[in-house]
Amino acid sequence: MIRKEDLKLSSYEHIKGLQKQICDRCKKSRMYYCCDCRTPLPGVFTPNVKLPCDIDVVKHKGERNSKSTALHCKIAAPEQTRVFDCHPYRNGSEVVQEYSENDEEGATVLVYPSPNAMSIEEFVKSRGKIKRFVVLDCTWNQVHGMKMLPQIKDLPCVMLKKYRTAYWRPQYKKDDSCLATIEAIYYALREYQQYGLDKEYNGEYDDLFYWFFIGYDRFMENKETHGKRQLENENKEVENEDEQEEATKRSKTSE
Repeated sequence: MIRKEDLKLSSYEHIKGLQKQICDRCKKSRMYYCCDCRTPLPGVFTPNVKLPCDIDVVKHKGERNSKSTALHCKIAAPEQTRVFDCHPYRNGSEVVQEYSENDEEGATVLVYPSPNAMSIEEFVKSRGKIKRFVVLDCTWNQVHGMKMLPQIKDLPCVMLKKYRTAYWRPQYKKDDSCLATIEAIYYALREYQQYGLDKEYNGEYDDLFYWFFIGYDRFMENKETHGKRQLENENKEVENEDEQEEATKRSKTSE
């Protein structure tokens, strides 16, 4: 499990004492960055992370932007991160990038533990360098439908080594091996550098967790008084969303 004290994070002194302000684009009140516009707020410090390859996030439209850890990558590495919003059962697949099977700059791979998935190390040794990681931003109960989007269902899959999540919102009936999206992105990049590029990791992507641990610390501070009730309500909410998702899927299948 990743821990804040083990990371080389930028100083939080940069954002200490900040107050909410209005986003210039959507006119909503935000603290550090606008999760809907996916941009930092004017004058607010944000770390800038240079990645060894690009990141595409395929985000389920039903997932609230305010809960999406994948957007942390977009904020910290905006030029190398794209976010596609879609719903696999509501004609949302057209908004996802069309990928070419052959690219001289490297392969595009889906981070997903399919039966045929290879480790990142095995993939690089057998098929060459990786240009882009595609990650799915949804609950684990929604991931199978997302995986079948036409643009990504035939992408080669890579799987990560075993990790434990540090996320404070555990998914309903899932164990701690189910990572938050930003954790999956971080570990994929780190494994690619260590095992794909054969370069020692020295904290280059740690700042992808900069916003993650703000949320983590806030949650831990409120845990005793609000944490248990919040988790119960959110788990019920996720369960209801998944039930609605399955009902939509059955309806589409029967048509």
